[in-house]
Amino acid sequence: MSDPKILVTRNGPVIEVVNNNPQSKNSLSPEFIIGFSQLLAAIEDGSEDGRVILLSGAEGFFCSGGNLDGLKQRSESDYAQRRGNVDRINQLILSMRSCKLPIIAVLEGGAAGAGVGLALACDMIIASDQAYVMAAYVKIGITPDGGMTPFMTEAIPRWLLSELVFTGDKMPVKRLYEMGVVNELTESGKTKARALEIANRLAAGPAQAITTGKRLIAAARLTPLDVQLEDEAESVANALGSADAREGIQAFLEKRKPQFS
Repeated sequence: MSDPKILVTRNGPVIEVVNNNPQSKNSLSPEFIIGFSQLLAAIEDGSEDGRVILLSGAEGFFCSGGNLDGLKQRSESDYAQRRGNVDRINQLILSMRSCKLPIIAVLEGGAAGAGVGLALACDMIIASDQAYVMAAYVKIGITPDGGMTPFMTEAIPRWLLSELVFTGDKMPVKRLYEMGVVNELTESGKTKARALEIANRLAAGPAQAITTGKRLIAAARLTPLDVQLEDEAESVANALGSADAREGIQAFLEKRKPQFS
C-alpha cells in the first residue's frame, strides 16, 4: 500500500498537516486536496478541534503545484475534466480563507505553481532563507491558478507580478520577506521548529479574538469604510463583554500573563 498523501497529527493545540508526496516535490494530489478539505470542514462543523493549523510539505519542500502527469492527462480530456481539479483546488483555497483557525505555512525548499497560492492562502508564512517561489505555469504553456493572481496582487507591485507570471523564473523568498509577504525567515532546517513556536503562541491567545480578527482582515479589502468600521465596532463591543477580555485586561493591570479560556 502506498504512503498516505496527507499526514495529520496533533501537537497539543496545534494541528500539523503535511503534504506527503515527496516523489513529486509534494505536488497537489487529489488525496491531499480532499483530505485537507475534509479536515477544514470538520473544524468548521466542530467535530475537529484545535487552535492553529501548521501546513508543510514532506522532506523539506513545500509544494510544487499541479502534478505534470495529471496535467498531461487532463490536457487530452474535455473541458469539464480539465476544469474539475482546478475547482477542487479553488474550493480548498476558499475553505482555508474562511477557516476560523489561523493557518501558518512552513515554506521550506520552494513553492511553485498552485503551491504558491497554497502558501499565500495561509495567514502567516514562516520560510527558510534558502527557499523560493516560482509561477511555473508559463514554462508549460498554461496560466496561473490556485489564487496566485489575487493573493500576489495584494502583496507585490503589478510589474513584479508580471515578471513572475511571464517568465516563470524563481524568486527568492528573501525578496518577498522584504516586501512583508513572508513573516519571518529562518535558517534552513529550522523553519518548522520556529513555526511551531509561533503556532503555540497563537494557540495560547484568545481564540475568539483571533478568529474575529481573521474575519475582519478578510473583509477589509473589499468592504466600504463605513461598513468595516461598523463591523469593527460591533466586534470589539462583543469582545469586551467576553471572559477572555476580562481576563486579558485584569492580567495586564496585574502585570501577569493572561490565562485565556
